[in-house]
Amino acid sequence: MGKQGLFIVLEGPEGAGKSYQIDRISRFLAGRDISHLTTREPGGTPVAEAVREVILHHPELKLDGMAELFLFSASRYEHLETLVRPALSRGEVVLCDRFELSTRVYQGFGRGVSQETIQAITAEATGGLLPDLYLVLDVPISVGRARQEVGGNEPDRIELEKSDFMERVRGGYRALATEGDCTELIDASGSPPSVEQTILGVLASYFPNVFGDAY
Repeated sequence: MGKQGLFIVLEGPEGAGKSYQIDRISRFLAGRDISHLTTREPGGTPVAEAVREVILHHPELKLDGMAELFLFSASRYEHLETLVRPALSRGEVVLCDRFELSTRVYQGFGRGVSQETIQAITAEATGGLLPDLYLVLDVPISVGRARQEVGGNEPDRIELEKSDFMERVRGGYRALATEGDCTELIDASGSPPSVEQTILGVLASYFPNVFGDAY
């Protein structure tokens, strides 16, 4: 691993299976005694989790795109400085459920905040840190919603958005996934084990020293 770790982010619309796949990657790494950290945005630290509570679990709050952008960015700054950067400096693999791509999609494509505004504020929050790889899990909105209903979890404030908002989010992910050099769009509509094998194959192609024995 050397002195610098790997920063891998899973993204995607609601119900894409990010949490499940992060757990599977974590199990793969643990089975090989590779030091790693799993975390999420917003969240990962006490401060960031408190911001998460405000953003996601108070549907009575009327937050517009700019308010969400500033809240997510404050959480992101604290999360990176407290948790992610130290782990990377130790040479660990960091697996994160969402990062700045979510902001560009949900607050940008979804809420209508300009990409220029988002990128300027995000640059201040991240100090220019970007993942080594984005894995964007793509599922039709109907599939994602059906999975969430089966899971039985109470929907959060953003999950309660109407289908047209979610379609803009999915379209944003699909558009941005074609722009990034280190961004892979994954068809996540299949069974979780089949998606896992696809993801491990992609990771092996990018990072053979870590994931090269995935098969």
